[in-house]
Amino acid sequence: MARRTKAEAEATRESILDAAEQVFMDKGVAKASLEEIARAAGVTRGAVYWHFRNKPDILDAMLERVRAPLAEMIDEAIAVGDSLERLKQVCIIALQKLANDTRYFRVYYILFHRNESDQAIEKHKALSIEAITLVGDIFARPDNAGRLHATLTPETAAFLLHTQMLGIFFDWLAAPDRRPLSDMAPLLVETAFRGLMANH
Repeated sequence: MARRTKAEAEATRESILDAAEQVFMDKGVAKASLEEIARAAGVTRGAVYWHFRNKPDILDAMLERVRAPLAEMIDEAIAVGDSLERLKQVCIIALQKLANDTRYFRVYYILFHRNESDQAIEKHKALSIEAITLVGDIFARPDNAGRLHATLTPETAAFLLHTQMLGIFFDWLAAPDRRPLSDMAPLLVETAFRGLMANH
């Protein structure tokens, strides 16, 4: 019985997140209410509060759902050999997921284009710090640092790669029909990495 109750609670949590995606897409985060999310999910507002403290908490959970698999891949890239090649593949997969995975698209569209709150700025700051730190750790590995362009520190290289990926995300999300991002992803990422490397 306890196991089924836990499964039901998890199903309710997922349905709330699904509903929040739709409400945030339609109205934006700032204009959406927890009452509207509850109605869209077919649950009470109390059920929403059981799982989430507020809208920022919901947005964090939405992001975690789509970011967790890629975060695991970055962790693997840090731990294994040829980590730069693995990092490159993670970047390509991220762009292709943006183009091909509906949930991934919706969550990042909400973050970049439907979040008019101060929370969005703070969230962008936190995500940027996390991403630059993780990628900087990969670039700083002894087997990678010597492959960077002589003028770049690992932290600067990580900042450059992060901002290039961020710019692609932001621009493409604003007009997704303009360019075939999934097809272009390998070229875009390869070009970005070529600019960071010593021999190109």
